[in-house]
Amino acid sequence: MEKLSATLTGRGTLSADLSGCGTLAAAISIPKAISVEEYAGPYEFTPGQDAQVVAIANKKATADITIGPIPDNYGLITWDGSTLTVS
Repeated sequence: MEKLSATLTGRGTLSADLSGCGTLAAAISIPKAISVEEYAGPYEFTPGQDAQVVAIANKKATADITIGPIPDNYGLITWDGSTLTVS
């Protein structure tokens, strides 16, 4: 009796039927890549006082997303009820 050995890697599957007299019937299944919609929005953002959400869930980015620094000409204006402060 001969021995059959194999090594399988990856995410596909292999199924086979073996019978005597050297017969082998097999089927190999290789999964297809899942198609994912590309993100079509902006890739550069300027930080602000409020949180920002980049709606990229279940989408593929085609470039790095860049969060820029707070511009030098941005100021924070606060009012405590009696004093206006610009910082």
